[in-house]
Order: sequence, then structure tokens, then C-alpha cells
Amino acid sequence: MATLTVEITDDLNERLDREIAAGWFGNRNDLVQAALTEFMRAHWKENVENMIGEALDEVERGEVTPWQPGDFGRMGREYLAENRAKEQKP
Repeated sequence: MATLTVEITDDLNERLDREIAAGWFGNRNDLVQAALTEFMRAHWKENVENMIGEALDEVERGEVTPWQPGDFGRMGREYLAENRAKEQKP
């Protein structure tokens, strides 16, 4: 397991002690790991929600075109044709 050294305020240190004394966590390591895990999940969720919101705004503004059936097949064929043409050039 990796070790991480972090400086915290006295106030936060007292809060950590109270959480451990209340029996919510067995020790400081468990509490800090749980806090970091929750923070990363919340941060990831916020980022994903922002990206979805931005994408929906782009669609509403008409800045993107929704995919139509057959688009991926057509683009794949075009990609292959371009690469084959590049390979055949000396």
C-alpha cells in the first residue's frame, strides 16, 4: 500500500478525531481513504454531468448533427479507401 503525507488544519484534525471517536471509522487511514474515494466519485460524477450538459447544449444550438443509421459503415469504408490509397502511393 502506498503512503501519502498530507498537511491538514488543526480544526480538520479535531474533526477527524471526533469521527474516529464516534466509531464511524476504525482508524485515520480508513477515514481518509473513504473520504478520498467519495471525493473522487463526486468529482467524476460532476465532470460527467457537465460534459453531458455541454453535449446537450451543443445539440440544442445545432452545432452537432445526430448520427444516422449507416453513418458508421460509410465512414469506415471511407477510412479504408483513404488508407489504401495512401499505401499504394510510392
